[in-house]
Amino acid sequence: MVFVTGATGLIGSYLLLELSKRGKKIRAMKRENSDLSAVKNLFAELSDSNAFDKIEWVETDLLDIPSLSASLQGIKTIFHTAGCVEFDDREKKLIHQTNVEGTGNLVNLAISEKIPEFVYISSIAVLDELPEEKSVNENSKFDTEKAHSEYAISKKKGEMAVWRGSQEGLKVLVVYPSVVIGSLDGKRASEKIFGLASKNKMFATEGITGYTDVRDIAFCMAELAEKDVWGQGFIINSENKSFAEIFNFLRGKWNLIPVKILSEPKLKFIQKTSNINRIFRGKYMSKANYHALTGKAKYSNQKIKETIDRNFIPVNEALDFHAERWKKIQS
Repeated sequence: MVFVTGATGLIGSYLLLELSKRGKKIRAMKRENSDLSAVKNLFAELSDSNAFDKIEWVETDLLDIPSLSASLQGIKTIFHTAGCVEFDDREKKLIHQTNVEGTGNLVNLAISEKIPEFVYISSIAVLDELPEEKSVNENSKFDTEKAHSEYAISKKKGEMAVWRGSQEGLKVLVVYPSVVIGSLDGKRASEKIFGLASKNKMFATEGITGYTDVRDIAFCMAELAEKDVWGQGFIINSENKSFAEIFNFLRGKWNLIPVKILSEPKLKFIQKTSNINRIFRGKYMSKANYHALTGKAKYSNQKIKETIDRNFIPVNEALDFHAERWKKIQS
């Protein structure tokens, strides 16, 4: 039996779908009062309701060790997709509680309960460009000299806990998804891209990053675990594109005018002046946010492609599919 944390989230929901297609017995974690309707609708649309009904749901929390321990009985593989995706560094305590303390708890319980396999979702945010490399790959390191968001720092610390577990006998697998393109209930961080793109006027930078369909992420996690590829990390990335390209594709689809390009000097001015807003709990742009918006990092998917047979969904196809789902969800 497999155990999925974050099962009501974007990646977790699609992972449930993928695992159910493979005939896995699934125990899925949810929090008190979690709404399962979006997950059930996803199954009804892309699989069937009978598959959803076979999932065993347990109510627990990563910070509730006794309850979490009881939920792990009889489990062979943990898929840890739960996480706090928050880029406001003022929420540092919440971010670290979930992504660091929660992950540490799960790793410790996996060791004590003798659960053999642990799959962890990290992030490309923990991989920094190497001057001598043309693209970011699995050998790229977390550069402590660079500005990072609390989210990135927390994901790195969570990952370190997972690798510590490997030293104590856990078979671990770490995946680094690029920016996730997906649709679930219109409320997820990854779905904000569609809301932004649908505005009458908008600005974007020419910064570049990687993008991946959530369906590819779910497939890769399940496939790597099934192939017993342990003790390694894999970047999951379809294509590298600029923010302007992504938004203009969506805006063209919706017959909206192209974005206006925001220059780096203007963005730098906004970043500096936004610190005033931070004092008053308003919206602001951190140094890490600025670098993310202006950077031109390109992420390699060579290793994952050499390891499993998967043709990644092209970014435009992914945007098409999930934009349509997002529109239906909004109506």
